[in-house]
Amino acid sequence: MNIWQVAAGDGERNYWDVFRQFGVMLIGPGGEGDYIKHKDAYDEMTMERRRPIRQFVEDADKNNDLVVLKHRSGSKWIAIAIGRIKSGYYYKPVFGDVEGFQLQHCRLVDWRQTSEKPIPGLGRGGGCFSHVIKAHDVVKRRWEKGKPIHKFDRIPNNPKSIELIDSLAVKGLPRQNAKRIADEIERLQGLARWYEDNDEDVPEHETRTFLIVPLIMSLGWDEKRVKIEWKHKDVALFDAQYSKGNEPVVIIESKRLWDGLGDAPEQAERYAGQYPTCKTFIVSDGIRYKLFTKPKRAHKFRFSAYLNLLTPTRKHPYKSRVGGAASFLSKMIPKATI
Repeated sequence: MNIWQVAAGDGERNYWDVFRQFGVMLIGPGGEGDYIKHKDAYDEMTMERRRPIRQFVEDADKNNDLVVLKHRSGSKWIAIAIGRIKSGYYYKPVFGDVEGFQLQHCRLVDWRQTSEKPIPGLGRGGGCFSHVIKAHDVVKRRWEKGKPIHKFDRIPNNPKSIELIDSLAVKGLPRQNAKRIADEIERLQGLARWYEDNDEDVPEHETRTFLIVPLIMSLGWDEKRVKIEWKHKDVALFDAQYSKGNEPVVIIESKRLWDGLGDAPEQAERYAGQYPTCKTFIVSDGIRYKLFTKPKRAHKFRFSAYLNLLTPTRKHPYKSRVGGAASFLSKMIPKATI
């Protein structure tokens, strides 16, 4: 029996909840497609990127092997669950955007909750998936004492893409306005792809300037209702022309491209909570947008809609109660525009 370790994020992005919700372990990159069908494409990767995928697909035993679900905590890696692998390899496009990571390589795992403590040798090289060389006895004991997770959600079907013009028209927006928005999104998609291919250093003020604000303005927010870096908020939107004393109705927190949005909602929610008028906040890296709303008489914001600029879908890929691209855009159109 081998014992493996799989990462549940890089410190900036956390996705261990996805592993435990669906009873899976996921790694990437998976943009080349199914590893078995496209092995030649993966063979062209560097050894550092190829080795974890090969081990994940070819070496891990579906009948016996244990796996430690690890996450970085400060300078250490801690174990947050122990699992037994219970399936062969699957390629799941539905996990093509997990907090900005492409994690389509999938295996089913029977996870058990464990004490969130370090394990000797955990996190020592090997990338997102590798052997645990030491402390096998510790891992086995934690597995035996772990609290079983008895129910896992069914893995959703592959996400469905949408035609933005038709979808926005269905939401009640005049077709000419829908076309203007769709045309601007197409332009921004070209820029986003250029960033992906050519520029790994895109700070948050650039994502805000060249990606986020142009999208917001295409939805009908004019310059007189938009404030940039207003009272330490990256972007604030107002329901009328701004004047001193006005309170925002939407707060937008921008992040560096590729940094993930994991901790951003907490900060944005604190900002939004300062203003009774603010029932919506957004966190975005310029490509991915998470929208949170506070329904009437509710005390907390909830994750309501998601847009991936490059792959707009009908719903959030794997969160069944979260709307997709058309829902996000329609919620962000000023009422007077519809």
